[in-house]
Amino acid sequence: MQIRIATTGMELWKIEHEFTNVPHVHDNWLQVTVPIQGTCHFTHERREYALQEGCALVQHPHEEHHFRTAGGAGVIIIQLQTDIWTGGVAPAPELSLRQYVDPHDIRSRFRGWTGRLLASDPVDPIAQQETEADIVAYLHHALRGNIRPAEADMPTVRQRTGDPHLARVLDYIHTHYRSALTLDELAALALQSRYHFIRSFKASVGMSPYQYVLRVRIEEAKHKLKTSNMTIVDISVYVGFSSTSQLHRAFLNAVGMSPELYRSRMRVGG
Repeated sequence: MQIRIATTGMELWKIEHEFTNVPHVHDNWLQVTVPIQGTCHFTHERREYALQEGCALVQHPHEEHHFRTAGGAGVIIIQLQTDIWTGGVAPAPELSLRQYVDPHDIRSRFRGWTGRLLASDPVDPIAQQETEADIVAYLHHALRGNIRPAEADMPTVRQRTGDPHLARVLDYIHTHYRSALTLDELAALALQSRYHFIRSFKASVGMSPYQYVLRVRIEEAKHKLKTSNMTIVDISVYVGFSSTSQLHRAFLNAVGMSPELYRSRMRVGG
């Protein structure tokens, strides 16, 4: 199923179930692709990403990209002409390649945006312009500088060493942390033996690969505890732990309190 609504300076897409397109670029358009369910297999500038729900990917003008989804998956795509994004002021505000948005929030907003556009008079541009402005404001708030804690608190290997192979490993971990990762697959991405990979990873990042994966999972668990009503059991499964007890042990070691206490304090503090 595909939904497309366009104005003179913007296109909104919702694509669900099986879909694939061919590599292409947009000359004067900024695009934000947000999986809202399932996995979106996205290729951006010849780098592949298995994007999970909420893991938004930004495509600036002239950047080649394409993607595919399978049954049960879905994405929302926002395309804006660069002058709409900048508000007529150059250069365009920069967005980091990968950001996080709440998939439930953007799904709800998408319904509101499309409903307003469908209900507006096509000969009266002010309604469309107001909706465009709302979307730009949302993107500025939700995306600009909004790096997830798991990535903001942990500089990448590329930043530390300039090693593209180890940087690829970190990208892979942040995309697949919910899965049962193995040292062999991570070492293969770094083009190293398992034992050399463990040593080089720890030297570059300051912790072992497993400790890094745990930290990414814990940061995501903290985010879910603060922003969702998911149960502790559901969160433990969602972030990749094999059991709730494993989440409890890792969370207590990393944060110094139980997930339940952390949630209660965040709710009181909020």
